[in-house]
Parts: sequence; structure tokens; C-alpha cells
Amino acid sequence: MWVQSIKLENIKCFRNQELNFASNPKEGKASRKKPYRWITLLGENGVGKSTVLQSLGLLLAGPEAAKELMPRPTGWVQDVTKVGEITAKIHKEEGDGGSFGQKRESKIFSYSYMVTGSKAIEVGTKDNRQVYTEPVLLEKPNKILSWLRVNAFASDSQGWFAVGYGAFRRLTRVSQVIIPSLEAPKRSSNFFTQFNEDTSLSSFERWMVYLDFRLAKNPQDLEAQRMKVVGEDAITQLLPGNVKIAEVTVDGLIQFQIGDKIVPSISLSDGFRSVIALAGDLIWRLLQSFPHLENPTQASGVVLIDELDIHLHPSWQRMIAGWLQDVFPNLQFIVATHSPLIASGAGERALTLRFRWQDKDVVVESVPPLEILADVNRTLTSSAFDLPSVYSPETEKKINAYHQLQRKIHHLEPDEQREYEQLQFFMKEVQPMGIPPEPGSLEARIDAFLEAHLS
Repeated sequence: MWVQSIKLENIKCFRNQELNFASNPKEGKASRKKPYRWITLLGENGVGKSTVLQSLGLLLAGPEAAKELMPRPTGWVQDVTKVGEITAKIHKEEGDGGSFGQKRESKIFSYSYMVTGSKAIEVGTKDNRQVYTEPVLLEKPNKILSWLRVNAFASDSQGWFAVGYGAFRRLTRVSQVIIPSLEAPKRSSNFFTQFNEDTSLSSFERWMVYLDFRLAKNPQDLEAQRMKVVGEDAITQLLPGNVKIAEVTVDGLIQFQIGDKIVPSISLSDGFRSVIALAGDLIWRLLQSFPHLENPTQASGVVLIDELDIHLHPSWQRMIAGWLQDVFPNLQFIVATHSPLIASGAGERALTLRFRWQDKDVVVESVPPLEILADVNRTLTSSAFDLPSVYSPETEKKINAYHQLQRKIHHLEPDEQREYEQLQFFMKEVQPMGIPPEPGSLEARIDAFLEAHLS
């Protein structure tokens, strides 16, 4: 499964906005469209990035799970005198179960939910209208949604993989005895952290204890061996340096080997724990959804991640998008971030969307790849982030003072001359953007290339 588009009407800061995640979404036949496998959502706080991800989570979870995740959508409707609506268009891929259509099988599905506000409003058709006086999430009934709820959104559906992660992704914080059993997850559990920030991602720990228990009982359990290898390989590839799982202790603690040290999971840094929680939970859910695949990291599906950069050192931020795409090449990642390093690390084939306010409404625009692939300073001051300067306010003040004095260099008063000399020394030391790079240097050549292609 992959998402072609989502449309939000009268939802929070969106009056009427559609986001397309397909290549050439306005050209050619819909069946020929290809998905962007990595979509980056950029924008300041409060412009609706999390709203888009949560809306996608509700739509991909299915009607029953959506009502469990958000039983009361308070504050979701912009104009409470009207109904809000969220609509998704998704594509069925190989490995997704079910067949829709008598004469010709359909692989593209569009369906909607409606949202009411705090004022009484009638919803429905002429023959079946109901009044709602409280915020409520309603499915917009049609044959497609009825088929999807049985074939795609049921907990035991084959394929149709989708999972969403909120900004707070963490393993359990306390040492605990974990019972070696593992229930099949409900569809709603794939999206818990998007709607409840207190939810920890304990599935990975429970899963490792469960596999260790199975192998202790039967060392020849080939299925348990396979799952353990797949999970450990995926996590190892997503962690920097020489880090690997060493063992699972009898009391349920997972020990990691970092260099020559053995460190329990509860003692790892938030950065390590965040990546381990995400990767471990993701691979476990893929194994549950695609038990027939030898390597479920190759399966298709949709992964939503809010604020991917949280807890990650800049050196990890540069690499995490590439790591995830390498380990899970057929998943469609839709992520929100404030990091130019993550945005540029996604590569030139990614789709980057910028959210911004315009006339009391939020609009979404695509960002040219070159603006993202430039160096961090250029990326931050481009339309991707619209930062007025990459310097601190104090440094910016000194740069401006230097240029003002330089404009009247031949008419400086003694005090101004001393100030200019001090600022000149400062400019040479700091080397801000006001000082051009050395002719012929790599930086100068990059500047010339970007100037030619961005002008």
C-alpha cells in the first residue's frame, strides 16, 4: 500500500488543502503514477504538519481503530458551523490481500471521514440525516470503505501495512520482568504514539524476550532464529558505529554491545533508545503483517514519523533518512522535521513540502530539490525554511555594523575607525557569509554552481 494524496477540508488550520505524494500527480493515468518513497514535511511550529500525519494515521488505521485512537476530536473543525472532512487516496500493492471489482480489479481507493464540531449540525443524506451536538469522527459510507474495513483494516488483514509514530518514541524507562508471550497487535496499536505521548514502544523488548524464550525451549526453532536475525540486522544497520545486541537476560533486560562495553537498554542515551524503539517496533510489526516473507524489511507499506530529528545528534540526522530507505526500500516514509540535515539526507528523489501561513490559512508548496541539497546555511535561508540568517542575533548585529561602516570607509570618525578595525578582526575570525570564499576553492565552486541553478 502507498498513499497518493490526502485532502483536508475545514480541519484545524486547513480550509481546503490537498497534498499529493505521487510523481507527476496531475499527468497521465492514475494507475501509472508512482509513489515518492520519502516525503519530508517542513514548516514552523503550528502550521499543521502533525495534523496531516494524524489525519493520515486515522485514515490508514480504519474506522473502528480511528474512533479508538481519537474518540472525541475536540478542536479539529475550523468552522464549527460546517462539517470537516479528511480524504485519502491509497494504492493497493503486491502482497496486499483482497480483490475489489467484479469485471476489473481496482487498485486505487478513495474514502473519507467527517468530523463535527462543538455546535449542533445535521449530517447525512436526505433520507437519513442525524444531528450531532458534540465533536465526533464519522465515516463517510461507501462501498470502497466497507470493502477496506474487511480486507485492509482488520487486524488479521494480509498486507496493507501502515504504522505511525508520534514525536515521543521511547523504550520503557524501568527495568521490568517481561512475560515471554506476544499477542497479535490490534490495528489501532500501530498508531498509539501519534495520539498518546505517554505510550512507550515496548513491543521490541517483549518481542526479543519472546524469541529468546522460544529458542531456549527449542534451539532448532528455525522461525524464531529467522525473526531474530532479521530484527537484529535491521537495528544494527540503523545504529551508528559498532553497536549490536549482545544478549537478553533472564529478567528481560536487553544488553547492547557498544565497542567493548555491554550496556542495558535502560541505560542507553535517548538518541539510541529512540532509534532502537522505532526500528524494533517497525520490524516487529512488519513480521506480523508479512509472516510469509523471508525478509519483511522488503515489504511495502506506509510509515508516518513526527519530528524524526528529536534526540538525534546532527551526525545521525545527516544519515537517518538514508539508513531507513536502505533498510526498508519499499516503504513510503512521510516524516515531519525541523532539521535541514534530515531534509537534505533524504536525497534528490524525495518530495519536500513546505507548510506556511498565507492570509490566515496554511498553504503547502513543494520545495525545489536544489534548495534542500545545498549546504545547511543555504538550505536554512532558502524557501525551505525561510530563516532570515544562520547567525545569532548578536553576530548578525556585528555583521550589519561592519557593512554600514564599510560603506563610508573613507569618512570614518576616530571612534568609528576603532570600531571598524575591531569588527574587521571579528569578520576574519568568524568568516560569515559576508566574506566571499577563496577563488577556486571547493566552496567557491559550489557557490557558483548553486548561483547558476537557483537564479
